[in-house]
Amino acid sequence: MSRTEPPATLGAADYAPLSRRPVTEVITDVITERIRSGALKPGDKLPAEPELARQLQVGRGSLREAIRTLHTLGVLQVVRGRGTFVSEPMSQPHSAQFVGLSSVSGPALAEILELRIGLETAAVALACVRATAEDLDEMRARAADHETAVKEGDVHDRARTDEEFHDSIVRAAHNTQLYSMYQMIVPQMAGFRLETLKVERSSQRFVPGHRDIISGITAREPRVSSNAAARHIAGLYRELRTAVEESGAEPGSMLDFPVLLASFTTDP
Repeated sequence: MSRTEPPATLGAADYAPLSRRPVTEVITDVITERIRSGALKPGDKLPAEPELARQLQVGRGSLREAIRTLHTLGVLQVVRGRGTFVSEPMSQPHSAQFVGLSSVSGPALAEILELRIGLETAAVALACVRATAEDLDEMRARAADHETAVKEGDVHDRARTDEEFHDSIVRAAHNTQLYSMYQMIVPQMAGFRLETLKVERSSQRFVPGHRDIISGITAREPRVSSNAAARHIAGLYRELRTAVEESGAEPGSMLDFPVLLASFTTDP
């Protein structure tokens, strides 16, 4: 982190009481807008939960849910024992191809990602109960293949090995109906998967995400593994929404997703 203490500008005057809107949604909007305006910068530490709740005049439960949502989307980073920090942004904008794809297919891709979050969070939870030793070995092998592809740099190999990793996760649920539904959306994700893997620093999200999912399944912790899967796919959703906004297209219902996503995740 570039900074470990809150800047002097983060006083009570910076956080006015909120209007009577859905509280979690308003909190996420307030924090996101402060980041966009530059009032909060990468590495800045937010006030402690009790103080921030007092400044915003909201309940700590609503504040915790908003922070959880922003953490899942990669906007904030929650470090146990240290606090909540503004995440470092990507160093480069999206490619013209990614922005173009998003401007045309953004809403449809968003629906696919929403479906994928539902399917994969269910799959990893089931895998925690049903995965065999062979299944776990297969997941680790596919994750290792992807990490090798990342090191070698071929984006098509990265896309192929990422697809194979997620396929191994869904197979480990041992639910033929769930796997059949997942297979139906895989071809629709092909172009988007390739473009997201071209995004600067994508490996810093994909590789740790895979490791977190495997760790949760290995420990037989359904909530931990489901949270890891939701956080991993939510990163893709955030990339898509940002690219849609960069293109000037209307994000539509994608604006509602940060609040809805909180239902898939546990406290960070």
